[in-house]
Amino acid sequence: MIPLPDLLHHRPHAAADDQFLLELLEMAFLGSNESRGIDEEFGRIPLPHPTWNPDFFAKDLFLEDFLQHLSQLEIGGRDYPIHTAFVLRVLSQPPVDLETIHFRQAILRELEADESILARVTTLYTELVSLLDQLKSTHTQTLLDTTLLRLDTLRQFHNVVGYMVNEFIEAQSGLRLLHEVGIEIQASPEYETLDSLLDYEDNYSRLDLRIRVGADGRIRNLEIEDFTGNEGNRFYLAPWRRWLEMVRLRWQGTTFTQRELVNRVIVDVYRRIAPAFSTLVQVLGHLEVYMVTRAFAADARSAGLEACLADIKPGTSIVLHDLFNPLLLQTQGPPVPCAVMPESNEAVTVVTGPNSGGKTRLLQALGLAQLLGQSGLYVPASEARLPMSNSMFASLVHQDAADLQEGRLGTELLRIRTLFQGVEPGSMILIDELCSGTNPSEAAEIISMVLRLLRKLSPHAFITTHFLDIAQNLEDEPPIGDLEFLQVEIDETQSSTFRFNSGVATTSLAVGTARRLGVDFERLSTAIDKRTGS
Repeated sequence: MIPLPDLLHHRPHAAADDQFLLELLEMAFLGSNESRGIDEEFGRIPLPHPTWNPDFFAKDLFLEDFLQHLSQLEIGGRDYPIHTAFVLRVLSQPPVDLETIHFRQAILRELEADESILARVTTLYTELVSLLDQLKSTHTQTLLDTTLLRLDTLRQFHNVVGYMVNEFIEAQSGLRLLHEVGIEIQASPEYETLDSLLDYEDNYSRLDLRIRVGADGRIRNLEIEDFTGNEGNRFYLAPWRRWLEMVRLRWQGTTFTQRELVNRVIVDVYRRIAPAFSTLVQVLGHLEVYMVTRAFAADARSAGLEACLADIKPGTSIVLHDLFNPLLLQTQGPPVPCAVMPESNEAVTVVTGPNSGGKTRLLQALGLAQLLGQSGLYVPASEARLPMSNSMFASLVHQDAADLQEGRLGTELLRIRTLFQGVEPGSMILIDELCSGTNPSEAAEIISMVLRLLRKLSPHAFITTHFLDIAQNLEDEPPIGDLEFLQVEIDETQSSTFRFNSGVATTSLAVGTARRLGVDFERLSTAIDKRTGS
C-alpha cells in the first residue's frame, strides 16, 4: 500500500476510508457520476486525536462564513473552488502537539521564502485539480472514445507522479514527502505496469520516413523506410500472434475489437494503481489548506493589515499585537487592529463597554486567532504568542427560535451547563454578554458562580457584560485570582475606537448610541406626527 504523503501532520495518520474512496474513484473512472460523493468524502477524512468539539464554537465564530470568502482560489486567471468541508474540519480540530504545529509552519515558511517552491506547489495543485476533474468528467463524455479518456486520466496521474519526483527533491520542509512518496509509487510493480501501458499506447509502432521537400517548402515525395513494432513492451504482440489470438477468440464465439481489448487492459491497470491514485487525490485536500491560509494572509496584507505565524507555547499568556477580526475583511473599510495581552496565563478577562463598541467582534477575533494559530496557519495579527489550548467553547450568538423550550436566560444557562460538563481544562472560553437575559441582582450571583467554576478549569477566558456596576464590584472585590478587565476605548467625541484599554467602562453610551441610530424622542415624535397628521 502506497503511504499518504501527509502534509498536515508530523506523524502520518490513517487517511480516509480507503475502501470507500477507492470505490468512488473506480466508479468515476468507469463512467459513473461520483463528483458529489468524492467531494463529500473529503469532509469525512478523519483527523488524529480530536479533542476539540466544533459544536462548542464553530457556529458562534462563523467559521463557514470565514471560509466562504476564501472558497475560490484564483490562479492564472482561473477560479479553483476548494473542498470547504475538508478545510473546515482541519480548522475546527487543531492539533494538540507542538511537532505538528511546527511541521505546518515550516511548510508555510518555505513557501514564503522560496518563490520557486511556491510556484511548484501551485503547479502541482493545478495538475491535481486537472486529474480529479478528468476523473469526474468521464460520465459526461459517453459519446466519445472512453478508451482515450481513460488513458488521458492515467497519463495525467503518470505526469503528476513524475512532477512530484522531479520538482520536490530539494524541498527542505515536509514538502519533500511529495518527492519521497513519488519515488515509492514509481518503484511499485503497479506503476511499472502503467508505464508499460502508456509506452505501448504512445509507441505502438515506429515509422521511419524519408521526406523530399521542394524549393517552395512543400513535400514532393514521402517514402516509408522502416516499420517496427514496440517489441520490448509487455503489451506488445507480434502481428502473427495477434492474428492467432483473434482467430482463437472468434472460434470460441467471442467477438471484440483490439480497442475493446486495450480498454479492458486499461481498467485492469487502473485497479492496480488505484491505491496510489487515491493517495494523490487526498494530497489535493492537504495542499488546499496551505493555499487557503496564504490567500487569507494576502487579503489581510492588501487591506494594510498583517498576518503572522504564532509562537505556540504551553502555559504561556496571550500576546496579540494588531489583532483584527478576519470576518470584517470583506466589509466596507478595513477592521481596526488592537492589542490584547492579559498578564496571567490563566486569566479570566472581563470586557466592558458600549454596544457596537467591538466587544463581540473582539471575542470572535480571539477565537479565530487561537484556531488558526494552533492549526499552524496564519493568525490575524502582526505578532502572536498563544497558549496550547485543549479545546474551545464560545457562546456569542443569541438566536431565538419558535421551538425553543426555554427563554433567553434559560437557553444561556443550558449553554453554561454544557460548558462545565463538557469542556476540557486548559481551554479557551469566550462568553458574550453573560446573563444579559435577567435582572442585575440575579445576574451578579450567576456571574460570580460562573467565575468561580471557571477557575477550576484553568482556562484562557474572556467574558463581556453590559452590567457595569457588577463589573466594577468584581474589580473592587474579585471573587477569584487572575481576574483582569478590559474596556472599550472611547475617543473625545464619545465614540468607540474599537480598541481596548485596561479597566472597567464607566458608561455604556446607550443614549449616544440611540441618538446615532435615530432613536430619540424628538425625532421619532416628529415622524409619528407627520404620519398621523397631528
